[in-house]
Amino acid sequence: RLGRKLEPRFTAAGVSLDIHLENRDQRLFADEDKLDQVFINLLDNALSYTESGGSVSIESARRGDRLEVRVSDTGIGIAAEDLPHIFDRFYRADKSRSRASGGSGIGLTIVRSYLEAMGAEISVTSTPGEGTAFTIMFPLPS
Repeated sequence: RLGRKLEPRFTAAGVSLDIHLENRDQRLFADEDKLDQVFINLLDNALSYTESGGSVSIESARRGDRLEVRVSDTGIGIAAEDLPHIFDRFYRADKSRSRASGGSGIGLTIVRSYLEAMGAEISVTSTPGEGTAFTIMFPLPS
């Protein structure tokens, strides 16, 4: 549902959006509006840092008693020294972006806060020049 809503922005930017979800009907204990905000933020960031011709993907798979959801891109990546700080309030890895051109710097802080409230964990890996991947691990109801 969310992918279809955002797809026109990806198409306009020349970036493909690939969605591969296992267990589409898997239930989570989560606030639907906050969950939408999490994925809107992650997808918006991925789109912002991926050039035309690149791609963004969302994949999910069950891992025991958890659901893993991964949002990855073929964008510019994040430098190793910036990775430990990207969830910090007002931190911007791209120093050339200001509040006027690049948001407030609190999006990923909010993402982490919302996910923690749902009992989920988020982590990030990135290689400059190759892309970034955010992995979310949601607990599954018993």
